[in-house]
Amino acid sequence: MRRKRRRVDPDEQLSLVEHLDELRSRLVVSLLALAVGITAGFIESQRILNLVKQPAEDAVGHPLKYLQTGPLDSFMASISVSFYIGLLVALPVITYQLYAFVIPAFSREHHRALRPLALMIPFLFLLGAAFGWYIVVPAALNFLLNFNQSSFTVQLRAANQIQFVALTLAAMGLIFEMPAVMLTLAKLRIVTAPLMRRTWRYAVVVLAVVAGVLPGADPVSFIAEFVPLLVLYAISYLIVAAVDRRVDRQKKTTPSEPEHEAWPA
Repeated sequence: MRRKRRRVDPDEQLSLVEHLDELRSRLVVSLLALAVGITAGFIESQRILNLVKQPAEDAVGHPLKYLQTGPLDSFMASISVSFYIGLLVALPVITYQLYAFVIPAFSREHHRALRPLALMIPFLFLLGAAFGWYIVVPAALNFLLNFNQSSFTVQLRAANQIQFVALTLAAMGLIFEMPAVMLTLAKLRIVTAPLMRRTWRYAVVVLAVVAGVLPGADPVSFIAEFVPLLVLYAISYLIVAAVDRRVDRQKKTTPSEPEHEAWPA
């Protein structure tokens, strides 16, 4: 009977073999999540294909069918669906496992503060994916499919549509994890509010570059992805500032150690 993996204590010194065993356990959980997502995606591929084309149909105002140019197109579309669904299911699990693997490396003082943050990761990812599905994808497709529409006939390729939607949802899910990441860095005193104030111009440029490389090369997609990035950065700043105030209060309320009186000569 397999022994249940025990929780690693933050003050515990692990050997290289034990670290590798911990990493192996985290990888097994991540791969299981990926396998479950791929299996579910393949079984429900027909429903998912119909669901994925719904935003495009809403954008053009009439039903659409996927374009099949070869005998393998429909089967490969189901394979693509299973892969991307597996990715969407596994990503929040993988990020949680990464946090859980890294947290024991810090001191016990940070251990209690960081563990709840790991539990926020799946929720924030799902929130970001929902934002991508209901806001970013419809806005992007409405612009892209109606641009110069008098010169084109809309015919969807299943692989392209699946890739666009899945990568958009994955990107927005990861982006929405920014407050948890910044809160972690703030609690570790790696990032502070004064630092964020000094570097906000550079941060805006970096966020614009990130929005530019995300799925969707059109202006609407860029705005729909850049604005949430700015909002999340602002929320992250407020979180970091709150952590700074709490640390300052703790320093003021913690009594300093009395100085030892020197012995008379």
